[in-house]
Amino acid sequence: MRALKWVVCFSFILTIAANSFAQAEDIEHKYGIELRGGYGSYLDNSDPNTTAQDFDDVLSGMGASITGRGYDESTGAITGGVSLLYKSKDYFGWHIGLNVLGTDEATATALDANNQEQAVRTYMNAVEIFLTGNYYWHLSPRFNLQIGAGPTFYFASLDLEYEGSSAQSYYGEGIYGAHGRSFGFMGSLGGEFFLSNAVSLKLGGGFRLAQINRFKYYREVTGPSGTYEEGQIVYWPGTFDTFEVNFSGAFAEIGLRVYFEPAAKWKQYD
Repeated sequence: MRALKWVVCFSFILTIAANSFAQAEDIEHKYGIELRGGYGSYLDNSDPNTTAQDFDDVLSGMGASITGRGYDESTGAITGGVSLLYKSKDYFGWHIGLNVLGTDEATATALDANNQEQAVRTYMNAVEIFLTGNYYWHLSPRFNLQIGAGPTFYFASLDLEYEGSSAQSYYGEGIYGAHGRSFGFMGSLGGEFFLSNAVSLKLGGGFRLAQINRFKYYREVTGPSGTYEEGQIVYWPGTFDTFEVNFSGAFAEIGLRVYFEPAAKWKQYD
């Protein structure tokens, strides 16, 4: 699956980018910057959600008498980002940028027989770096459609918090500041409407593949030579299955673009 993802990604870019740099003509709106915000959904964030969903069974299996149980799943997060735009042909451009995928969480809580709260909470967020090749369809002087795709890279953070004696006796101490990295893929479709010759409004959406299969954190260990930090992988309790976070899903966004070509190069539409 991963190999197929990369083959499709790079085949798409190489096909649409063929000879895109071998040109010297002036191009309208050649250089620009985009600022945007939006929302990204996480369609299959199974490990954090399973942790929350199974919390009642974990406590019950330990013989705990619980009430007031409930959980909230991880569904997605607000996003924001910035891109640099470079148009190498009238119908083709490169977008390189960064998105921040805001903190999302999966939580579960319960009360034990002593009315003490027991809880498990998973917090996760990521930074996405991407490079996409984009086709432009100029439908009118002030409006165009774009379709793009390309590789992505993710820096993700994970915290696992356990509250209450029953929860800690099963899960152990909490894990904070665990980090994971992974390659992924993004495809997008959007429309751009020019508010003036230099400023445009962008509306769009798409889909990202962003699964982080391994997280690592550091903990203090005391040995014969003193205290030092030791790297640890985040596993499911009592197993050697790594804890995964999946940021994959559909997203929607709105952005503002500003172009920087000299005014003499712009076409006057009015």
